[in-house]
Amino acid sequence: MTGEQTAAAAGPVLPRLAGVEDERLTGAELRRLTARVRAHNLPAEPGRVAMDVGEVVVSLAIIALYVWGFGAPARELFVSDATRFGLGPGLVQALVLALAAIAGTVLALRLGPAGLPAAGVRWWVPTPADRAGLASPSVVRTVLAGIGAGLVVGGVPAAFVGVGLAGILADAALGGALGLLVVAGTGVLQVTGAASSALPGRVLNVLLAGVPALGLGVALWAPEWTAWAVPWPVPVGVAVLGGAALVFWTTRLDRLRAGELRARASAAMQMSAAVLSLDSGGMSRALSGGPTASRVLPWLPGTARGPAGALLAADATLLARSPSALAGLIALAATGAFLVQVPALAGGIGLWVVLAGAGYAGAVAGAVGPRSAGENPRLDSLVPLDARTTRAVRTVWPALTSAAVLLAVAAVLGGGQWLAMSVLVAVVLGAAAVRTAYRGPVPWDVPMIATPAGGVPTGLVLHQLKGLDLAVLGTLPLAWVVVSGTVLPSMIALQAAFAGGAVLWAVHVKRTV
Repeated sequence: MTGEQTAAAAGPVLPRLAGVEDERLTGAELRRLTARVRAHNLPAEPGRVAMDVGEVVVSLAIIALYVWGFGAPARELFVSDATRFGLGPGLVQALVLALAAIAGTVLALRLGPAGLPAAGVRWWVPTPADRAGLASPSVVRTVLAGIGAGLVVGGVPAAFVGVGLAGILADAALGGALGLLVVAGTGVLQVTGAASSALPGRVLNVLLAGVPALGLGVALWAPEWTAWAVPWPVPVGVAVLGGAALVFWTTRLDRLRAGELRARASAAMQMSAAVLSLDSGGMSRALSGGPTASRVLPWLPGTARGPAGALLAADATLLARSPSALAGLIALAATGAFLVQVPALAGGIGLWVVLAGAGYAGAVAGAVGPRSAGENPRLDSLVPLDARTTRAVRTVWPALTSAAVLLAVAAVLGGGQWLAMSVLVAVVLGAAAVRTAYRGPVPWDVPMIATPAGGVPTGLVLHQLKGLDLAVLGTLPLAWVVVSGTVLPSMIALQAAFAGGAVLWAVHVKRTV
């Protein structure tokens, strides 16, 4: 049988399928089709949009009233003794705006700014639809969010420090223009592929450590910086730069890679779940996707002597390989020293809040090893030490990082009597950071408490208070000292006793059957 006879016996030959460009759905058409299907399956409730708009308007009005009410007390805090302390309200405005820009850049680099939801990444990205049409709604949302956040960050500090209405509007315009520039600039990094490199993260770490330090230097040595309102050409110029970056970004959205969209969707989903459940650990994990130092202090593992030394060397290596944690420690020390320049925070309960808060944050930033062990309990089982000894050893580095922050603040205060108290308080706060790292998952099976404002998840509240409760109770002798203004030997001994009790409390392990 010939080849033609075999083909005829097998049946007719079907034509080869080929895609027609004119019949392919664009990204916008694919989104509209999905929205129509969703609207058919989940019909909208009548008046829901009006209710949502009303809630937003009422919330904004309440926030504006709160800002207006707290404006006068805030101005009294800054101007009561500003010439003596060298802290002007204009410096506060500049520092808040700079730190907000850094935080916004970190969020935009990790969570966007252009991206797709997890379902969109799974169903839309494999199709030949254009990426610009798929990602355009996220561009609109992030740009509006950046401008809105900038308006608030620029206008609220101006209202607090007593700038006039025209000055508040000018400062708010500067903040909105800066928010546009931050989002659009991050989008340019995203479409050019530079966002996935290590350079932006390193630059942000340098800025995170340098901006508070620069603000502290200005507060200590420069003359008083009075409240300011920028001239209108400045926000206009920043807005023009942001608009140019926005045009460059939106015209190159088709260059977005599928792997980058998947990473953004995963981080955004993890972040939203952490925000809804008030999981601070989940938030830090969602935002901690930056680069790590691959080779830092190569001689450090060789210093390990015995199981305890190996554990200390491992925790030190993790801390040294986290540039963001080291930059955060410098920022915390500078911020704490900056805050004590405010007269209301230079003594009394205000000083206790600054010392305890900055020291606890420094201990949490240095607890990289305990956090890793808390997230993966098998790590501690690999060490030939019992659970209590392991946790006690892991307290060392958080206590040292907390001591570094507290000593920096104490040095700015100019009191040598604070040194002994700072070291003992650092031990307490290091133990509190270890207790926080080992608090485990949220006990959602705990019954809720009914209140007029709704149900309160008791398990979540108790989970969030673990570690913070030890930090507050363990620093009560410090509170007595800052209120009285004198450091007595008896109070140092009492703080030492509290430090020992805090370590015993933090290393306590519940027995399981």
